[in-house]
Amino acid sequence: MSRKIYFREIYMYIVCIIAIILFLIGIVSVYNGSVNFVWPTTYNTRQNIISMYSEQYENLSSAEMEEMAEEELAASARIEKSLAFKELLRGLLLIIVAIPLFIFHWIKAQAMWHKDTGDKDND
Repeated sequence: MSRKIYFREIYMYIVCIIAIILFLIGIVSVYNGSVNFVWPTTYNTRQNIISMYSEQYENLSSAEMEEMAEEELAASARIEKSLAFKELLRGLLLIIVAIPLFIFHWIKAQAMWHKDTGDKDND
């Protein structure tokens, strides 16, 4: 006996695949965000900052340039941590949305499958 496939059932399975993809993207975002939060990547170095300051501000002492370089490096690290935290939250949000989306559509798709085939036991 051949089984009829409905567009609604195909839609349910497509949404399940999309939810799985969202879940995987969320996992990767959580991983990247947590790693970047623990070890923020800054592309500024003390030497580059000091050489830039020595060209711009000739009347500053080396101690003042060191202090300004430290402040700039700390600010850069704070910005990177902030961006990493936002990525971590974005990934968690994707996971939180993907799980119920998948569960709801999977249950509906399986119910349609069992209703159409006449199976009484739901796996």
